[in-house]
Amino acid sequence: MSSVSAPDVSGRCPARASTSSQLPHWSEVDRDALRARPAPSVAAVLRDLVGWAADIAILLTRGCPEDRESIERVRAAAYAWLANESCPDVAIDDVLTTAAALMAGIDKSLGGTISHDEDDERRAIGAAVAA
Repeated sequence: MSSVSAPDVSGRCPARASTSSQLPHWSEVDRDALRARPAPSVAAVLRDLVGWAADIAILLTRGCPEDRESIERVRAAAYAWLANESCPDVAIDDVLTTAAALMAGIDKSLGGTISHDEDDERRAIGAAVAA
């Protein structure tokens, strides 16, 4: 028996069009299906968590007006969803801005991904280019 016709004994789910074995591809998701809302007690905790994360993201972006607007749109959409209200559409750029701010804060708190020697070199290169 060739390896192509061998039965699958790995225990994995059957292959789908998506690239991840855990999440469906966006084209495979039923747009009419609504996600179940969390229980009110859970929604209250999640609302506090969303507010806390949004506040931190705003602090990490140093109050940049464009970033603040993006983060506030994400906060409003999350609050509406948790309150079982109609959610305003949120641009993926707004979500990515919020996530990037939070990830940058985590990276910074872990010491960053660039060593201090390389950071000094990058500043020197930037100064030469800016001059």
